[in-house]
Amino acid sequence: MASRLRRDPIDWPKHRAAVFFVLPALVIYCLFVVYPLATSLFGSFFEWRGLRMRGFAGLDNFARLFVDPSWPRLSGAFLHNVFWFCGIMVLQNALGLIFAYLLFLRSRGTAFLQSVFFFPAVLSPVIVGALWRLLLTPDGVVETVLHNLGLIQGRLTILGNSSWALWVLVAVDAWNWMGLPVLIFTAGLRQIQGEVFEAARLDGAGAGRILWSIALPQLIPAISSLTTLTFINTFNQFDLVYVMQGVQGNPSYSTDTLVTYFYRLAFGAEGAVGITDIGLALALGTLLFLLLTVVTIMLLRFFEKRTVRLS
Repeated sequence: MASRLRRDPIDWPKHRAAVFFVLPALVIYCLFVVYPLATSLFGSFFEWRGLRMRGFAGLDNFARLFVDPSWPRLSGAFLHNVFWFCGIMVLQNALGLIFAYLLFLRSRGTAFLQSVFFFPAVLSPVIVGALWRLLLTPDGVVETVLHNLGLIQGRLTILGNSSWALWVLVAVDAWNWMGLPVLIFTAGLRQIQGEVFEAARLDGAGAGRILWSIALPQLIPAISSLTTLTFINTFNQFDLVYVMQGVQGNPSYSTDTLVTYFYRLAFGAEGAVGITDIGLALALGTLLFLLLTVVTIMLLRFFEKRTVRLS
């Protein structure tokens, strides 16, 4: 019995070879991910003068985030990120599920339509933002088309309208990444046994009923992955806002996000005089890191329980 429990001897030459191949990637990861993260967490507890670290500040940097003048910007940016997340869940993931199901029901042209949906995802968000900014600018293509159709009168100033600018950015982001949920959900639907769908059709279930009662519960792992990725990506949103609306989140901070606010604090673009506040920026970055970590773990556990119940 003891001999059975005894572990096999470790093949050290093979392990040395594995370490040799993993080590370069590990060094790069530690240099560009672990080290900056550790220094940011460490620096958030210190007072800064320009780019120089001064004395220990404790939690003062974190406390300053929740009082004027930082709190209005912080709370506004956080609500914009929450709105962005909810909008992407509806416009991108929910619609992506519907499109994937429609493609799943088709017998021809599925591969071509999947490529059409996925094509914008191969474009950089910077390119997408610049493209849509040109399309939506006054005298742009969209304004010309709407004028010719008689749908609008006057100038198209949707990006300069604080009530609509954030909606436009969310829609552009959803268009950019629509192919990802379509691809993932289509793959998930194909893993479900065809006999299950056939039995449901024989029982008289329609396409909508099959999607809701049969396909959707089986797609919980795909929904879990997409929800987690969507949360992380939307709360790290920066490039699309920067290209289309500027680092100030114009107009009047109506498209501001937590990362654009962090950028302004770290690089001196916040306030009328543009003074850099590294301590405040690092505190914000630390809180954002903790938020992403905690919520991601909660989402994974939430969906894991529902996956276990279905299995």
